[in-house]
This record gives sequence, structure tokens and C-alpha cells, in this order.
Amino acid sequence: MKRISDKYQIFDKNEVEILAEQLESGKLSGTSVAIQDYEDDLSQFFDAKFAVAVSSGTAAIQVALFSLGLSKGDKVMLTPTCPMMTVYPIIFAGLVPVFVDTEADSFGFDIEDVVKKFDSKVRAVIDIPMWGYPMDVKKRQEFCHSHDLLYILDLAQAHGSKFGGKYLSKYCDVACFSTHDRKILSTGEGGFILTDDRQTAESAKSFTQFGFMKGVDFGLNYKLGALQATIGKNRLKQVNSQLVKRKENSDLLRSLIKNNSVSEFKITERGTANYYTYLLSLRFKDNLGFIKYLEEKGIPSDITRYSYLPLYELPAFLEYGTVCANAELLSKTITTIPVHPGITVDDIQYIAECINLYEER
Repeated sequence: MKRISDKYQIFDKNEVEILAEQLESGKLSGTSVAIQDYEDDLSQFFDAKFAVAVSSGTAAIQVALFSLGLSKGDKVMLTPTCPMMTVYPIIFAGLVPVFVDTEADSFGFDIEDVVKKFDSKVRAVIDIPMWGYPMDVKKRQEFCHSHDLLYILDLAQAHGSKFGGKYLSKYCDVACFSTHDRKILSTGEGGFILTDDRQTAESAKSFTQFGFMKGVDFGLNYKLGALQATIGKNRLKQVNSQLVKRKENSDLLRSLIKNNSVSEFKITERGTANYYTYLLSLRFKDNLGFIKYLEEKGIPSDITRYSYLPLYELPAFLEYGTVCANAELLSKTITTIPVHPGITVDDIQYIAECINLYEER
């Protein structure tokens, strides 16, 4: 039986030489010139005016919340289909998470539910395109700004995802990214934020460096190290080729699947998925049974790996419980399939064969 890995481990022998040069420079901290070089490349790649590298994707969210001026007691709306790592920084900052429903066929927040649950303390809304599947960010950006709300995107899984031909990060006040080991752009641990607002960027940079140690502005140490920045600068050059390969693998898998009870999760009109993973919509009587069948065949799923549920059903978030019917249904009708560049044609044929042979008991 095959074992399909859901992790793509990049190895570039040139990185050994590149890292050796950075080590020899003796400049390894988060204030090294390597950080600025990396941030400049990030800005150029994503067509953003400013990039600030940070120590993790979770740090990116906390930096964003601080740099946008949110204060203790302010409310932040977000969908419960997101990872818990999106919510913890909100709570840690003394803000109040408010879970709002998704649309029926996307991970984007449902505008009607936002209006229904809105009050004067709501300052921001976060959208999270899970597994890189985009929502209509333009519509949501316009809604937020017309209601004087900040619009934040958690793009930890969405490097390269687009809407209307532009990166999703072009449609928000601040975009937050992770560069954890499993991400399309990986530095082991790390993250960054993107913004087109100079004041937000300066506030973010200050916050990551103890307020520049002037004893005037509050800050913490969320800097990225120079070695990680060096890796990120090199691997940024490989993002586009990764996206091409992931799409090729996804296109092949789609063409081979013949089981009428599964289909690719709907991609929003004018949207482009990055295929961080391939997402299937399931229409079995027992969707979990299908997922476990694939696992028995060596095909892993994030749904069982992370016990995927609407977050307000987990003990840490029970106090924020609400009703999000679309989100609850989404969480029960999807599964993930690896399509990263380490997946071979034989692997894809095997995955498709397993899917096609499945008969519900």
C-alpha cells in the first residue's frame, strides 16, 4: 500500500552555501540587512508597498491587530472554519472574537450574518481562505470600508491565491502570512505582513522591535532571524514554479476522478486557488467514513489530522459559541488531498483510483 505524504520538504543544495555566507557575516539577528533584503523581495513579489517579516504567522496576526490600533475590549469578527492560531492572538490582545457564518459555498464571511451580529464595539473583520481557496475579497473589502471596519486577511495557507488577477493581499488593510514548514513559502518558522499603508507598516516594525527600544512606544520581540530571512529570500524565487506544479497535479487529479459523490470545492468566480491542497466536496451519507477509507489507503486528510470542527465547538472557545449553520455544514462535507510538487503522477493515479473504487457501505 502506498503512503502519500502531505508534507512537501524543499531541499535546495544552494541554500547550504547561501546560509554559510550569512553565518560568516556574523549578522544573524532580526536587525540584519538580510531582513530588509527579504522584506524588499516580499514587497516586490506580492506588489505591496510594505512588508514586515515576523517570527511566525501567529505573530503576524498579533502585529497586525496592534499596528491597526485595536484596543482592549474591541471586537473582531471572523469565521469559525479558521485555524485556532487565528483566534488566539485576538484573545491574547484583550480583544473579543465574534464568530460569524461563512457563505454556503466559500470560506468567506457571510455579510448578512456580520450585519446581524454587528454592534458598536466591532472594529475589524478577518477573512481566512482555508487551503488557499479564495473568496470574493473585493466585495468584502468594499463592505468593510463602507461600514468603517478594518479588513484583515489571514493568508497563512494562501500564498499565490488571487482574485481578479491580483493577489488577495491587494484587497485588505493588512495581510498576514505564515512561512511555517508546510507552507508554500517556507522558512521553517516565520511569517510576514503586507500593507500599502506607511503608518501601519512603521507601527508594525516598531512593535516587533520593542518600540525601537526608545521607551516611548510599547513593543515585543517578534523579529525574524537573519538565517530564516536568507532561506525565505531564496525560496521566494521558487513560489511560482511550485504554484504551476500544484495546478498541474490538481488538473490531472480532477480529470481522473469519476466518483459522482465527490467534486472539487467550488472556486469563487474570478478567483484562483493556489492548491496548497486539493479540496474535495463530499456528498456521501457518511463523509467521515470516506475520509477514513482514504486514510486506510495511505491518503491523509487535514480534516482528521486536526479534528476539524467549527472552533466554537472546542473547549477553548465555548464561551464564544454561536450559530453558524453554513460553517458547520462545510466542516462536515470536505476533505483535503495532497497535490504538492513532491506528489508523482503515479501517486495521483493511485489517489484517483482509490476515490473511484470507493463504494459506500
